[in-house]
Amino acid sequence: MNYKPVSNLLAKGTTNAKLSKGDKYGWDSFILYLAPYTQNSKGVNLCPNASAGCAASCLFTAGRGRFSSVENARKNKTEYFLNDRQLFLAQLWNELAKIEKKAGNKCVRLNGTSDIDFPKLFLTHGFGDLCTSFPSIQFYDYTKSLYRIQKYSGTGYHLTFSRSESNDIECDAALQMGANVAIVFDQLPTTYKGVQVVNGDESDLRFLDPAGCIVGLKAKGKAKKGVNPFVVNHLETV
Repeated sequence: MNYKPVSNLLAKGTTNAKLSKGDKYGWDSFILYLAPYTQNSKGVNLCPNASAGCAASCLFTAGRGRFSSVENARKNKTEYFLNDRQLFLAQLWNELAKIEKKAGNKCVRLNGTSDIDFPKLFLTHGFGDLCTSFPSIQFYDYTKSLYRIQKYSGTGYHLTFSRSESNDIECDAALQMGANVAIVFDQLPTTYKGVQVVNGDESDLRFLDPAGCIVGLKAKGKAKKGVNPFVVNHLETV
């Protein structure tokens, strides 16, 4: 599948209802949205640790993602990423360089609806270390890779582990390492399994969350429909 040239890979946080909430905390946010899972012409899985419930409930269907024009734009960027990786990364690197020059607090989420090790890709394609190259940018993401939680612990790349219906053991391990775990609930509790739950819908600034907590997220998009083990029922939180 061919792709069309893309003027900007990173979208401003003001285009996203949740990211825009970071404005009141003094943060200027940017995000990269690709088509998740295997929704591309090559069938490449851009969310390699996704469970069946995660794939079925993906936020690709939430917010502006429900509009076909937005969905097609994200798929186009994905084809760009898969068909010309070097050029894609070069453009992304240049956009980050422009953000680096901006004044104030800046944060960038490179995996809006994907789970890709972008710092590794930048290194292997000759661009350098992401965090040290852009020291004034706070990078953050959600991931289902426990290995990546360990790998980037203590760096400028803040990762929140993401629960699915099949990785509870990994969630416990992440919490024991002092990492945070994002869990989707039908209704937000104050604690879950004895661990503090913070409201993750108040903003997307995950790097400001207290260490070792659970980030509670309300079900959105397709996740709100029917019974889905990806979503924790509030009656099971005691």
